[in-house]
Amino acid sequence: MTIRSIGAATVAAALAATAAAGTTQQTVQFDYQPLAGTILLDIQKFDTVGGTRKLENVNFTFRHNFRLNLFLESTGPTPIAAGDFGMNFFFISVLQLGTLDENGEGSFPFFGPGGVGLTDFSAALGAFDGVAGNNGPDSASGLFTDAFTSSFTFLPDEQPVLDALTGTGSLSTVYGGFTELQFWWNNDPGWEPPASGVPEYPIDPALWLELREFRHWGEIDITYEYSQVPAPMSALPLLGLAAFARRRR
Repeated sequence: MTIRSIGAATVAAALAATAAAGTTQQTVQFDYQPLAGTILLDIQKFDTVGGTRKLENVNFTFRHNFRLNLFLESTGPTPIAAGDFGMNFFFISVLQLGTLDENGEGSFPFFGPGGVGLTDFSAALGAFDGVAGNNGPDSASGLFTDAFTSSFTFLPDEQPVLDALTGTGSLSTVYGGFTELQFWWNNDPGWEPPASGVPEYPIDPALWLELREFRHWGEIDITYEYSQVPAPMSALPLLGLAAFARRRR
């Protein structure tokens, strides 16, 4: 009975070690101007500690902040009422888990953690006052802000993500995104288009958009959840114990 009791306790301990799990977390800050290009963010990889730990999943939690300051100006000869035109602006951020090599080559997992959109923007604009770039009756400006949190968990069925984040040291990632601008007339003012087909500022009649500030900043919490991998030698005491139990019988 004593042998069976010790054997059961040893088996239970081995199973508990196999099922044991833990987490590690890090926070990475970011602050950039999306229209100026991408930025590099360093993320500490998950260290298997010599193969004794296995990455089970990773969670990214983003705390986003956006600030958009736009300036709109008309160089047209006639005024425009609010609603005569509409405009949409969209930005989708993208995090790429790796950087290209010196030859510009490489393939890495990526995902879109969130974005911001300004929809159906319009304003009343007077006829061009002859002074380009001033805050006159022919212009309008707007300041828009947004803040939110998004969370993404990658499981073993998305192994390329886990593989990219496993190793020693840090992983250099690329954070940026894509912008899209949409414009339409609801009531076309009928301005004479330039002969070239492309208006020149501020000579030709047109509407002109300037993004005087576009900022995206915040933090990313990266949480690794892992399990312990038992060492191969851990099974030997159980095998020896089983043989001893058989001899006693």
